[in-house]
This record gives sequence, structure tokens and C-alpha cells, in this order.
Amino acid sequence: MLFPGALYIGAATAALLAGPGLGRCVALATDRHPDPRLVKAVSLAAALLIAWRADGLLHGFALGTVALVGVAAGWIDVYQRRLPDLLVLPAYPLAGALLIATGDHDAMLRAVLCALIAMALYGIGCAAGQVGYGDVKLAGLLGLVLGWAAWEAAAIAFAATALLGGAQAAAVLAMRRRDFPYGPAMLTGTAAAIAVEPWLAL
Repeated sequence: MLFPGALYIGAATAALLAGPGLGRCVALATDRHPDPRLVKAVSLAAALLIAWRADGLLHGFALGTVALVGVAAGWIDVYQRRLPDLLVLPAYPLAGALLIATGDHDAMLRAVLCALIAMALYGIGCAAGQVGYGDVKLAGLLGLVLGWAAWEAAAIAFAATALLGGAQAAAVLAMRRRDFPYGPAMLTGTAAAIAVEPWLAL
């Protein structure tokens, strides 16, 4: 769904203003300082994607909340192989409250089911030692905001994440390393799904 130009400007402004705070959040959690230009670029890209594809203002705010969490958590995962509960878990009630505010019972049911299915699938992967507990919690959050829009968005995100994660795993094995952060692949797969799902659903 295309939003008026003012919303693109507002989204871009919010992303650029949030960039320094996200960088400081990562620095506090990891004692490492990501390139602020890169943080701003990723935040800006996420904000413009949300303004372009969000299914209404409430969905846009929910996606924005998840994007803020995702940018910081993704960097922390790269640096320390963890997705902090302090970032991921508070986003659940915020996104949930926005979902409830829509009054759309079909969207609520679809979103909750997608979140539960995502957590179940990643829970199986966690039990098999393939992903971590943090990935399971992030999967539920992403499933919630993806399922809000459409079943197809959640399915596309899962497939895109599997492809990205598989390529990443192959590269890691080629370098004879043992572990890698899966959170960035999940977040990138989600962004890809948000971008392409309206076209595939036609």
C-alpha cells in the first residue's frame, strides 16, 4: 500500500533520528561501536520499506517497533551471538496492542496463528540445536507482524530466511567456523517478504 509523501518524509526523519540511539544501544550491550552511517542507512531503508508496504498506520507503527528492535538486536547478534530479551520481549505487547486496536478479528487470528507456528517451527530447530532461544522469540514477533498482513507474507519470510540462512551456513562451513548469527537472516527475510508479498498475492 502506497502512503502519501508526507509519511515517507516522516518515516525517513524518524529513522535518521533513531540511528544514533540504536548505535548507542548496541555499544552499551556489546562494548562495540557499529559504523553510525551504516546504522542510519539500515534504519532508513527499513523505514521507507514500512512506509511503502505497511497495511495501514497501526501496522506501520507495529512494523516500526519491530524494526527498531531488529536493527539493534541484529547488530548485537552479529557481535555476540545473542538476541537480548530486553529488546525483543517488550515489543510483543506493543505490537499486540496495536493489532488489537485495529478491531480486525481476522487479522488478529491470522497474526497470532503465524506467531505460534513460527515459534513452534523454530522451537523444533532450537531443540535440534540448529537455532537459539533468542531466535525462537524473535520468530514469534516477526510472525505476529507478518501474519497481520497476510499468510503469504509469513510463508515468504520463512522461505527467504531459510535460503539466506542456508547460504550463510555454507559460507561458515567453508571458512571452518562453527556458529553464525541467524537473527540478521531472519530480519532480512522478513524485509524481503514485506517488499514482495503484495505482488505475489495479486
